[in-house]
Amino acid sequence: MLPVILGHTPAGTSTRTLVHYAQLIRSGRFEPYDFGPRMNMKCYNQSTPPEYDLTNIAVPIALHYSDNDWLAGHLDVKNLSVRLQQKIGMFRVSLPSFNHVDFMWAKDAPKLVYSKILKALKQYVNK
Repeated sequence: MLPVILGHTPAGTSTRTLVHYAQLIRSGRFEPYDFGPRMNMKCYNQSTPPEYDLTNIAVPIALHYSDNDWLAGHLDVKNLSVRLQQKIGMFRVSLPSFNHVDFMWAKDAPKLVYSKILKALKQYVNK
C-alpha cells in the first residue's frame, strides 16, 4: 500500500491553483480566481472577484475537520459553517494527530470519518 500512497502524494496541482489558494488567504474572502482588475471586468463584470454566495447551496453539508489540519483549520471550518444554510453539522476527528492528508490516507479514516459520512448519506438520501 505504501508505494501506491507515495506515488500519489502529494497529488499534483497547478501553479494557478496554488496562486488562487494564496489569494484566498491574502484576501480573507471565499471568491473565484483574481485575474486582476481588467480581466476581472471581463469575467465578473467588476474589478474584483465576487464573493461566492454560499446561501445558494441547497444540499445538506457535513463538515469534517481535525485539530491538526494545516490547510483547513477549525476557525476556517467554523466560518464556513456559519455561512451555510443547509448544514448537517461540524464533526471533529477525535485523533489529535489526524491531519489533512489523513482524511484520504489514514488507516483509521474509515472508522473516524468515512463511517460518519456514510451514516449521514443514508440519513439524507431519501429526503
